Amino acid sequence: MITERSMNIIVTAGGTSEPIDNVRRIANTGTGRLGSLVADELAEADWTDHIFYVCAKDSIRPVSKRVTCVEIQSVADLQEAVTELTKKYVIHGVVHSMAVSDYKVRSVSTIDSLSEYLEKRSAETGDLQKKIVQGMDETDLREGVGKLSSQMGAPLLLLEPTPKILPMFREMAPQAVIIGFKLLSQVSVEELFDTAHRLLVKNRCDFVLANDMTEIDENHHRGYLIDPKETYRPLTRSRRSQRELFKQYTVRWNTDEEKYNIRCYRKYCSL
Repeated sequence: MITERSMNIIVTAGGTSEPIDNVRRIANTGTGRLGSLVADELAEADWTDHIFYVCAKDSIRPVSKRVTCVEIQSVADLQEAVTELTKKYVIHGVVHSMAVSDYKVRSVSTIDSLSEYLEKRSAETGDLQKKIVQGMDETDLREGVGKLSSQMGAPLLLLEPTPKILPMFREMAPQAVIIGFKLLSQVSVEELFDTAHRLLVKNRCDFVLANDMTEIDENHHRGYLIDPKETYRPLTRSRRSQRELFKQYTVRWNTDEEKYNIRCYRKYCSL
């Protein structure tokens, strides 16, 4: 039976960044504002023990002293942090609100360097796409260089996908309630919900919070909490909204039933 102060929760927030060189990075623009509110609300609950706030360096931080901040930058850092936490603690809940980079830099070249490489191999047969990728790798200017010169000319960046973090949570914390996030822009409500539900099913999440960029600004953040039965509940960024939301999670996280079904989510239910 779960007792008071026994729940360990991971909240991820902010945006990861991937290095171009030792100075420059490409980054997602997540602020961590929503994640910080979530962490602070969890800190007020009498059923939480450890709350780990895994965040980017410039993310907004929770106010509560009960929250432990774990700072990361890249997706690799995030993987390492999550792996260490799940090894050391039994994790009961994950709120994965971080804007994780979809791509990292594989190599950096220039138009001139790549053109020269391809010209030397113009007589060779084979797939052009593979030649371009090979050319980018073999003319990578980062080899042995800490900072790329600003005089190198127009840079070409070859990106490659980063590992997906959401399915990793289910593998490392099979007992946890996992809440994923899905952000789209300028799509219909139907497309937003369908995409969020596919994410939920594919990654075995318990809930997914669906957002549209057009409904987010400095003073307003509207999201829709999707459950496995494709019902949803509109949520806004307010302390009342967060409190009501986590009352429902309290029910889930304090039950011994493996597949407790929260039926409080109804279409067009207002706060």
